[in-house]
Amino acid sequence: MNLKNIIKRLFLLDAHYPRSIISFTLLLTIFFMWKINELKIDPGLRSLVPKDHKIVKNMELAEDLFSSNEIVVIAVESENLISEQILGKYSSLHDSLVNIPSVSRVASIYSQKYIVPDDGGFEIQKILNKIPEDSLETSAFIEKIQASEIIGSLISAELNIMCFIAQITAPTDFDEIAFRENLFQIIDSFKGIEDIYIASSIISAAESIDSVKRDMRTFTPIALGLMILLLILSFRSWTGTFLPLFVVGFSILWTFGLMAWLDISVPIIGGLIPIMLIAIANNYGIHIISHYYEFTKLDINLDRVEILKRTMKRLGMPIFLAGFTTVISFLSLVTHELSKVREIGLLVSFGIAVSFFLSLLLIPAILILVPRPTYLGKEKSLETVNNFLVNWGKFFVKNRVPFLAVLFSIMFIFSFGIRDITIDTVPDNYFPKDSKIRRSSAVISEVFGGSTQLNILIEGDIYDPLSLEHIDKLMSHIKEKNSIVSSTYSIADVVKKMHYSFHNGNADSLKIPSSRELIEQYMFLYSIAGEDNDFDLILNDTDDPNYSQGFVRIKKVSTVDLMALVDDTEDYIKSNYYDGQPINPMLSGPAALLGAVSHSVIRGQIISLGIASIILFSIMALVFRSLIGGVLASLPMLLAVILIFGLLGNFSIPLNMTTSLLTCILVGVGIDYSVHFLWHLREHLREGDNLDDAISNTMKVSGKGILFNGISVIVGFSVLMFSVFMPLKEFSILIMASIGFCLIGGMAILPALVSLVKPKFLYK
Repeated sequence: MNLKNIIKRLFLLDAHYPRSIISFTLLLTIFFMWKINELKIDPGLRSLVPKDHKIVKNMELAEDLFSSNEIVVIAVESENLISEQILGKYSSLHDSLVNIPSVSRVASIYSQKYIVPDDGGFEIQKILNKIPEDSLETSAFIEKIQASEIIGSLISAELNIMCFIAQITAPTDFDEIAFRENLFQIIDSFKGIEDIYIASSIISAAESIDSVKRDMRTFTPIALGLMILLLILSFRSWTGTFLPLFVVGFSILWTFGLMAWLDISVPIIGGLIPIMLIAIANNYGIHIISHYYEFTKLDINLDRVEILKRTMKRLGMPIFLAGFTTVISFLSLVTHELSKVREIGLLVSFGIAVSFFLSLLLIPAILILVPRPTYLGKEKSLETVNNFLVNWGKFFVKNRVPFLAVLFSIMFIFSFGIRDITIDTVPDNYFPKDSKIRRSSAVISEVFGGSTQLNILIEGDIYDPLSLEHIDKLMSHIKEKNSIVSSTYSIADVVKKMHYSFHNGNADSLKIPSSRELIEQYMFLYSIAGEDNDFDLILNDTDDPNYSQGFVRIKKVSTVDLMALVDDTEDYIKSNYYDGQPINPMLSGPAALLGAVSHSVIRGQIISLGIASIILFSIMALVFRSLIGGVLASLPMLLAVILIFGLLGNFSIPLNMTTSLLTCILVGVGIDYSVHFLWHLREHLREGDNLDDAISNTMKVSGKGILFNGISVIVGFSVLMFSVFMPLKEFSILIMASIGFCLIGGMAILPALVSLVKPKFLYK
């Protein structure tokens, strides 16, 4: 059974059982809606990466050993910071932070210790034993600050900003939003004349999901309202207005219902699903209604069933091809390395498939039962639009050579911007430059070296001098090779400091001791003077440690620099630490995860675009039984891809998690206009029209559907231009520009090319 017969049988179902189809659709909708309120939100970066990724496994191991893999930096600025009042006030903040369930420990001037040389050894002193009450105690406190080397890490050089570094236990199911609410509630209780800044990838993730949720609550109804207005203006009837929207609504409900039934959590980019379906899922219904109204206008007395039969005969195959190619385009995302992007691809494909089948079944079933708009019988109905489209087509046919020459020249010049494409997956950069989160991050980066951390998980005999030398060498390489690194910290630094203090501050002794026994003695002496948990972050066991953890603090930088740091560190580890070496270093922490995500975004973009383009070209070539047909159908879409990448480079719009979905949408939706134009053009030629008349009739009969579809997609995504969440804002601008270009491609480029080339496949 071929596709034409399948489509014919689907229509026979509509003709004989319209009420049954409507009832069955409603029952399925109730089924999918049953668990929709159980949907969960997952804003974390880790969920984007497959569970078997080495970085994720390293982070899970680090959590088991050290109970911390993330940090939150809270900075307090005051002109009177070193005063009894301010220091006394914020000592309570330190205690409050420690009591947050997810916080394993807090580093600040209230808790920090330092090693002091002593006769025959060293002692461990707290920087702040008590709040200074007079100038003498204040002077002594400042001397301790300077001696302890915490300037730039816990307090500014001007002594006007101090910070609290909270170590966070953040497992896979960590609730960023709940943590942020708890933290902000505490911070709010300390607000006064002092300025308080907070920076962390955790806070950025929570702010991101809040922004997306807020935008979706705001913009989804606005997008629906604009779509209703557009459909009213286009069709001037309730059937033309609401039937496509019924399909959109059902596809959204079924998609989110499926997520609930399969227990799939919604990632940050999942907020785009309803907007994408609003913009895309109504396309097939618009084509059906546009042709149904056009055929009705030609013969107002014809039976509704007969008109629908003609409509489906004319539209069945191009709608199937348009729906199939769009589904294939989104399914290409299953090749993506990021698991949540793969899920998005599958879910949107499901939603589009639902809208496609409902357009073929539900819309005709309803149209059979309801009367046609009375205005369709009037002679002048829609003539203005028809005349515009016909004249539009004639203009580009007549001026095809200069038009194509100018177009390809502009595209050639524009393509140079591709070289300047950047990538940005740093959550802080998803917000406007003047936002509080960006300003806080900038202050903390400038004063304390940033809030992003690369963790180095190290396996080996940690008290072995050779192991410590290798750790020291690794951390020194990272610091010296990468300008974005503000500081490093490891057990090697602690041991060197103890050795240095034990030798009364002799500069030559700031090194790793050569004796294991001496290292163990230092640790024993520290254990007597210090506290049991002093080494919890860097040693899994103080008696016989076989794992250690090093920390690399990173300034506020671009994703490219971060990727370079991660790549350089990985290369250094591979080159120097193979089987048989004293230590086995492993990358962990949020910075390593960001690096992995960034690489995956780039590779996923290239692979999914390549696969989708090859498959769709092959489908078009097979459908039209011509390589030229495949080229013509794919060309506007490929030119739009060049346009979108040119826009990314020329206007410094970074490639990120959201914009990486652009090409998939563009390829899937953009080729629809070419399919409809070429298919209907061939039909008119087969009916005996010459080429010029065939182009005019195609523009007249099918052009409205193409035009209304393109405008609906642009209108659907336009609401995101007003988002404060930069990825959504940039996504909106780019998709509107590229879909607009694809629309021009189907209604200007193709008429011009076809009239110039006169391809033989159209006459077969």
